[in-house]
Amino acid sequence: MLVRELMKTPPATCATSQTVADAARIMHENRCGFVPVIDPHGAVVGVVTDRDVCLIVGDKHRAMTHVSVQDAMTQPIFSCYADDSVKTALTTMGKRRVRRLPVLNRHGHLEGVLSIDDIVQVVNRRGAPTADELVSALVE
Repeated sequence: MLVRELMKTPPATCATSQTVADAARIMHENRCGFVPVIDPHGAVVGVVTDRDVCLIVGDKHRAMTHVSVQDAMTQPIFSCYADDSVKTALTTMGKRRVRRLPVLNRHGHLEGVLSIDDIVQVVNRRGAPTADELVSALVE
């Protein structure tokens, strides 16, 4: 089973120039807790999670409209390719202790997002990771 079969497209994104309030709105509108951050050339330069938003606003003691995505985004970026196996992506999630990955094409451009939730929903399908592999990635 390949990542492209499960990834969500099109991915919601934000720019480094936007505010944390913008990122939170994008997450709310797209019912997600993760947005890749794209630079003006279309490259993924970071990610912002709902947790990042909460931590930066609490730490800075400033309104969400006064904190930039640049200040809140997480780096380095851990990603996978659309033509990777889902098991490979799951291994990356486990090793890097992340639950979502930007999905890139072989030219490095963003194609989608893969989350642990996407994988859990297909655990009984042929070629999907087993329940044991899934649990192993979650506890790593």
